[in-house]
Amino acid sequence: MTLELLAWMIGAYLVAGVPVGLLIGRARGIDLRAFGSGNIGASNAVRALGRRWGLLVFALDVAKAALPVAAAVHRYAGTPSETTAVSLVALAAILGHVFPIYLRFRGGKGVACAFGVFLVLAPKAALLGLFLYLQTLWLTRISAVGSLTAAAAILALAWADPDVPFAYVLLAAGVAGLIWERHRENLGRILAVAKDSSQREAKLRDKDPS
Repeated sequence: MTLELLAWMIGAYLVAGVPVGLLIGRARGIDLRAFGSGNIGASNAVRALGRRWGLLVFALDVAKAALPVAAAVHRYAGTPSETTAVSLVALAAILGHVFPIYLRFRGGKGVACAFGVFLVLAPKAALLGLFLYLQTLWLTRISAVGSLTAAAAILALAWADPDVPFAYVLLAAGVAGLIWERHRENLGRILAVAKDSSQREAKLRDKDPS
């Protein structure tokens, strides 16, 4: 790794680590970390601030990851290390949001930033992932389920697209794993609710066998 690439990674980390959700929330008189899920991302911003401000948080989270990656694509285009270098810059951007130095490494879940990264690197996969997120959210009314579905879909679609370099597929796999890990508590709660609901239905069937 060259010093220049390291500088690009640090820059991407610092830019994407800016907690725009927290800043917008504070400007509106609300600390997102003390509201709802405590997350500083767009989903909690929608709950705390309303749809308009939540969408602004989403757009800025997308942009703060997409811009450093797009700049890295321009810088390393045509070089032997192009896809590797860009992947490392992209990974640094996502890690900046998830583990920001500004908030003692306690950041968001990385979904919007991941979308921003793959909107640059694998736009077809990113847009289809967004569609599946919205569809899943509409069906389940649970943002976490939509996020997990989108992360898995982007990985699968990137893998299936022959135009997506293998380095970006590996990046998608790593990012999907990170997003699933960040949603582990949400997933546990969802499974617990589903299990409880199933048990209640079973008890009702036992009481009324007809």
